[in-house]
Amino acid sequence: MDLNDFKETTAVENKKADIPTFTPPEGKKVGKSIPTFTPPSTSSLDPACYYHPEERSVGHCVRCGKNLCRYCCDSFGVTGGEYAGKMLCYDCTKKLVADNVQQLQKNYDYIHNQYMMCLAGCVIGAVIGFLWGLSSGIGSALVYMVLCAAIGGSASNFFRRFIGAVPGFFVSTGNWVVSLCIGLFKFVACFFIYAIMALFETARKIIYFRSYMSQTASCIETDSSALQCIEDRMEYSRVMQNNKGMDLADLMKEGSELYNNSYARMVQEQGEDKAEAFVSKCTTQIAENGEIIRSFAA
Repeated sequence: MDLNDFKETTAVENKKADIPTFTPPEGKKVGKSIPTFTPPSTSSLDPACYYHPEERSVGHCVRCGKNLCRYCCDSFGVTGGEYAGKMLCYDCTKKLVADNVQQLQKNYDYIHNQYMMCLAGCVIGAVIGFLWGLSSGIGSALVYMVLCAAIGGSASNFFRRFIGAVPGFFVSTGNWVVSLCIGLFKFVACFFIYAIMALFETARKIIYFRSYMSQTASCIETDSSALQCIEDRMEYSRVMQNNKGMDLADLMKEGSELYNNSYARMVQEQGEDKAEAFVSKCTTQIAENGEIIRSFAA
């Protein structure tokens, strides 16, 4: 080996000597401080619940596809209406309520306007009828008042029928007096017949309008109450998850997170199974109310 080869070999050995090395610590020297990795309870192959990440999903929302755990599926399963036998998530349930209330309010406003127009027509018709029949006595005035009030409540139908019958009033018998009498008889007969028909129609419309407005108010109240229960249930699950091991009674004390929680109170008084069944019933009621609204035909 010449001098140059010796220098190159020495330089390589010195360079290798400068490379740092790592010796892992021994457990007996560092105690139990060596960090360990614990795999999560869920994975991409076993997705977590959207609302409870620590729980595995067993289903999904039929509207938006969110993963739901057994707890959510039991609470938001629907047994009637458009989503019978399917699950809705918390967000879609809230959206369903908001859509229901919006449509209810729209329908209510329309029906209310129709109702007020019907009443206004009845009042105007009653005044005209009373004045018309007053010359024949109070009895006739009352009869005309009722018939004209009915005509005013269903004016469009009454005048459509009456105008359609006008051509039939004119008959030719060869004697203008007889023809005139027949025409007047038909006029009076049609007036009373169509007025009586209008009476039944007006009564039916008023009953329908009032019934629908009452039903609408009931649906809004029911949806709002059901949504509050569902919101309380979701808050209950969050608090219980964050306070595992704590007694429910302690979490419901004055000033605590579940103090005014209706679902927690139901669990405490009736048990969790009955509380869950009630929330599921609330979800079903919301879906059924949506069907009632969509089937409305003004």
